[in-house]
Amino acid sequence: MSKNKYQNKQNPQKQPSSPSPATPPKSASTHTQGSPPQQSSPQQSSVKPRDLDRCRAKAAWKAVQEIAATDKEYGSLARKMPTLIQVNGLAQTLAFLKAKNKEHHQKMFEHLSAWVCQQLGFQSNLLESVLRMDSQLYRRATAESLAFLQWLKRFAEAKLGVNENA
Repeated sequence: MSKNKYQNKQNPQKQPSSPSPATPPKSASTHTQGSPPQQSSPQQSSVKPRDLDRCRAKAAWKAVQEIAATDKEYGSLARKMPTLIQVNGLAQTLAFLKAKNKEHHQKMFEHLSAWVCQQLGFQSNLLESVLRMDSQLYRRATAESLAFLQWLKRFAEAKLGVNENA
């Protein structure tokens, strides 16, 4: 409610129909290097939020399909990943995954790194990129990781049969 009041005070002539910051402006002149982080990637700015969520779901489903149906450890890790990121941070969680020599940790790192690097336009793996980025981009990478992991967790629970007690 206070957000709308602030917007109305700033621009009283124009009433916003939806205060969604994920919707990019239609003017091409505002897409410069000083633009907000939501618009720094051409792919990100041209994709609607609903379509982006579908792309996340598709990538997560593809990732889970690579995992054997008997790999309960990957499913258990998929359930824990959002909490690990929220408690420890993205960089520390990625370092944890990279340090482990178990296959399910390596696969999780590969799946998460591939998706987030694709969305943010990085060429290297996610851990290397996270160590070089500024705080705004780090927050964006964290948010994208958590959004992707929501789908990965759902699909892992469905395919691998991981329950809440695991």
